[in-house]
Amino acid sequence: MERKTEKDRWRGFFETLTRKEEWKPHHPRNAIQEIGRATLWHYPAVERNGALPILMVYSHINKPSILDLTEQHSMIGEFLGNGYDVFLLDFGIPDERDKDTGLESYLFDYIDGAVKTVLQHQQTGRLTLAGFCLGGTLAALYAALYPDRIHNLLLFVTPIDFNQLPDFREWIKAIQSGDIDPAVLAPVTGIIPAEQIRYGMRLITAPVYYSPYLSLLNRAYDPAYTEHWYRFNQWTNDHIPMTGAFLRDLLHYFIKENALMNGGMTLRGREINPARIQSNLYMVCSTFDQMVPAAISYPLMELVSSEEKQFIEVPGGHASLIKDGVSSRLMGWLREHS
Repeated sequence: MERKTEKDRWRGFFETLTRKEEWKPHHPRNAIQEIGRATLWHYPAVERNGALPILMVYSHINKPSILDLTEQHSMIGEFLGNGYDVFLLDFGIPDERDKDTGLESYLFDYIDGAVKTVLQHQQTGRLTLAGFCLGGTLAALYAALYPDRIHNLLLFVTPIDFNQLPDFREWIKAIQSGDIDPAVLAPVTGIIPAEQIRYGMRLITAPVYYSPYLSLLNRAYDPAYTEHWYRFNQWTNDHIPMTGAFLRDLLHYFIKENALMNGGMTLRGREINPARIQSNLYMVCSTFDQMVPAAISYPLMELVSSEEKQFIEVPGGHASLIKDGVSSRLMGWLREHS
């Protein structure tokens, strides 16, 4: 094996920091539907296992590239390799045309449209719905609305009990008491820029953002590591804007009303009650997640009517369980329930 030198390490460090390459998918995919700015992608398995398809719904404030980060670190690739057809709902990047797109639209237009298309495309009546972070919250709401369509519900680092949000308890109390009006925090019209989303996430997770660069410097001689580091760092800095309408809904329904826990959420004339969720439920949290600790996610386990439900807590942070791929335990569970 060729011996790596200090020169190789520093060359790799600076080459990685100065790269300007856009992310590209690592597995073949086809766009089969467009809804507004959103795109529904189909990743066909080479050798199908005959199981239900998987529809992935990622958070709409991050790009979903982390699900297919590199050739070696790809959750989508692992599902494909095990014979599952994968569909990904990419919400896209909203602009001023989407300023009035709120929670109702994400549920009844984007997600419902994607689910119907997947079911028709695969000629099946049910599917596996996988949700990540706020995308998991939306997935749980959808499973409560249409329990007959969702056979398996996979939720990763998903906020449910918003009263448990770390570091924001005084803000939460002020919003719930009416001292702060959600309409004041979120513009009546317009879009919250991606930069503001990124700064907000930094305040929660890493106010001093040095350690990733130290990790890169220590292993900058390893091309496989620098590729992974570059793509993950690119993803963490690549937030997307949020519509003002959705931020107002988030603050009203989830922060002020904590409606998933307390009930009373009605959208487009439909009551959303987590007790209506009957899907096989597999929920995953991370031990060191600063953004969505396990205490925020676990309450769903006690609200649903699912007979088969698993709650797993694994080592790592908010994004690590996604970028580290699918565990053998989850893959085994999915085989049993698909």
